[in-house]
Amino acid sequence: MRIAKTQDITARNTVYVDFLSRDVYYSINYDRVFSEGEKFNKSYRAGFSVFRNIIALPLGINFFSGQGNSHFEFGVTLMPYVEDYKKLFSSGSLSDKKLDIIPGAGYRYQKPGGGFFFKIIAAPIIHLDPRSDNFWKMDGKLYPGGSIGAGVSF
Repeated sequence: MRIAKTQDITARNTVYVDFLSRDVYYSINYDRVFSEGEKFNKSYRAGFSVFRNIIALPLGINFFSGQGNSHFEFGVTLMPYVEDYKKLFSSGSLSDKKLDIIPGAGYRYQKPGGGFFFKIIAAPIIHLDPRSDNFWKMDGKLYPGGSIGAGVSF
């Protein structure tokens, strides 16, 4: 049995805003489809967010399947962020470094030829808050979460 190849994507670049359910509430992201396969297409994302006293740099990899405009997506995003980032380089740094690991699954709307982009993801959020005196001793917590993103593919 031969599996049909997913439709070729000519619009490999996407810029979108992602709204999250906790910690870093939004980010502006760039998503790039770097591989098209028989079963899954692969993309990476890199983003940036500044919100009140938090600065974040989300990085992720996504796998999505389906033909046409609608796709099932799953992936993982690492969200390192710093609270009180303005004090990051001051003596006796009072900034607090944290990491969210977000493995998720959901729906991705992306036309192969470009245009409107939308995604909605349900995900557990693995929240790691290392102690300031020992980075490797982390206090981990698990939260329910998700994200909604919208933008444009080109």
